[in-house]
Amino acid sequence: MPEGSNDRVWEFEGRRSGELWKTDLRANWELVLDPISEDFSAETMSASDLMRLWVGRIRSRRYEGGLVPIYWYVESEDSRVFESMPFQYEHYTGHAREDFLTFFTWPVDTETRKKLNWLKLPVLDKEWNERKSDKGGFIQEATGWKPAILQPFVFLDSLTEAMDSE
Repeated sequence: MPEGSNDRVWEFEGRRSGELWKTDLRANWELVLDPISEDFSAETMSASDLMRLWVGRIRSRRYEGGLVPIYWYVESEDSRVFESMPFQYEHYTGHAREDFLTFFTWPVDTETRKKLNWLKLPVLDKEWNERKSDKGGFIQEATGWKPAILQPFVFLDSLTEAMDSE
């Protein structure tokens, strides 16, 4: 079983409380403005229609080189843990940034006692269909794409090309 798999249970402590946590962990991703999907559901807007709306808003912001920032979070499946992922690209320099390791100790596997390799955390699949309307799920549903772990940007034209070829 690969390290970081969702079948793993990670153990870590709260830095302030000393509370011992034992839970799964995964990487959650968010593209700029993808929370636009919180105003819709798959029943009210298709993934491709929402994608076109999102692309229009992204293009109006004129990201340098067409590179759209990706932000990363560490979360548990039960949503009790949700913090910024350590070691991600800093899109805004000069800001003191808190992340998972600000609040918790480094996770270790409960069976092997090995420290978590952050690059091996499973990346969350997001859906946008009749069963589920995940925040930002329209992007993966409309294009078939999801980022690689800790990928800092995506080239907007590659997403629109993927959408147009579906």
